[in-house]
Amino acid sequence: MKKALVAVIFLIAFHFASAQTNDIPKGYAVVVGAYSLNKVDLALKFTKHVADQGYDARFGINESKSLILVYIDHTESFREAIAKMNEIRQKENFGDTWVHVKTSQARLALTPEQKEKAEKTTAVMKKEVVNSLGDIYAERFKDKEETADDDEVDPVSESKVEEKKEEQKSEEKTSIAQEEAQPEEAEEEVDDRLAVYFDLINTTNNQPVAGEVQIIDTERSKLLDVVESGKYVQLEDPDNRTGQLTVIVDVFGFRKLQKEFNYYEPFTGATNADIDESENGPVIKFDLVRYRKGDIITMYNVFYFKDAAVMQPESRYEVNSLLNMLKENKGMRIKIHGHVNGKHPGQIISVDGNNYFTLTDNNPKDFGSAKSLSKQRAETIRDYLIDQGIGAERMEIRAWGGKRMLHDKHSTKAKQNVRVEIEILAE
Repeated sequence: MKKALVAVIFLIAFHFASAQTNDIPKGYAVVVGAYSLNKVDLALKFTKHVADQGYDARFGINESKSLILVYIDHTESFREAIAKMNEIRQKENFGDTWVHVKTSQARLALTPEQKEKAEKTTAVMKKEVVNSLGDIYAERFKDKEETADDDEVDPVSESKVEEKKEEQKSEEKTSIAQEEAQPEEAEEEVDDRLAVYFDLINTTNNQPVAGEVQIIDTERSKLLDVVESGKYVQLEDPDNRTGQLTVIVDVFGFRKLQKEFNYYEPFTGATNADIDESENGPVIKFDLVRYRKGDIITMYNVFYFKDAAVMQPESRYEVNSLLNMLKENKGMRIKIHGHVNGKHPGQIISVDGNNYFTLTDNNPKDFGSAKSLSKQRAETIRDYLIDQGIGAERMEIRAWGGKRMLHDKHSTKAKQNVRVEIEILAE
């Protein structure tokens, strides 16, 4: 298996004749196909097929399952991943799209000897892969389903079949009539799913925190569900080999937490979670710790209208989470970093009064630099917080324009360049 894995690493390293990594990055990947390690050619072929449809198709190794996963998007935000998954599922032939979750850095690493061998064979392997890809991509995709020849039908046999069908219909009608004549017995539906209560607690004030909880199949690294905290929720049977589930809590303003427990044996199985037992089911507790001085938080769920400093309505929740963090810690000071996609000047639509989440024809319009747009967007958050009672002296602004983009401005992931980051200066 090791030799096969190393061989696959060499092949994927030169995918499309470029030095791309074979590792799936930590976060959420929207997967459209999976192949065993000995099906590299099919993985390449399918990746090309998906790329031809306009997607940024890539693939990498899922080491724990020894699979090559073909994926079309990767993000650190599970909300973005779920939205993308639902979008792709609407496309023909992509109905089984799912989200792969990578919760830790890759364990797979080449030894010094393997690295030396890779360097020596780089030129040869690259040439072989390029040539093989040329042959693969020249072929058209064909269905591999085999169809059997239709057997001739005996007219006499066909007649008998029809008679049999009519007899069955008559018997079914009689049976239905007999059932309707008898009093109905109420059937009690039994829900055999595991009921779990996720209790998120703010360690600063020991108050409950409302947030979303990600449920992940540990064996398959697959996102199963996103549920709410503060109430009992029914979890589906993961139907995997061990029953192990990973639970991730990533609430803005608090450090991310990850726990594991066993669906089949929540109290006695392998777990690093704090679990209490109640008559309604297990209660899994998460002690959430606020960010501290020096931490930088990305506001992944704050979105702006195009060319505007006006936030979209769905941004309100995360901005209010920042507000609560500042209200809770009176000594906290922050710096709001604004980033945009690209460095070219363009139209800037400003906030109209205190309508921070509404865009109308009345919003002022001007022309300015990318840095000016990033500055206004950071100021929008600051001004909203001031209106909610936070002192202006507790906040600083840093406008970066497009100087610190995460991806090329023309990339399919360019939207991640448009972001706001919160740096904790003091607490």
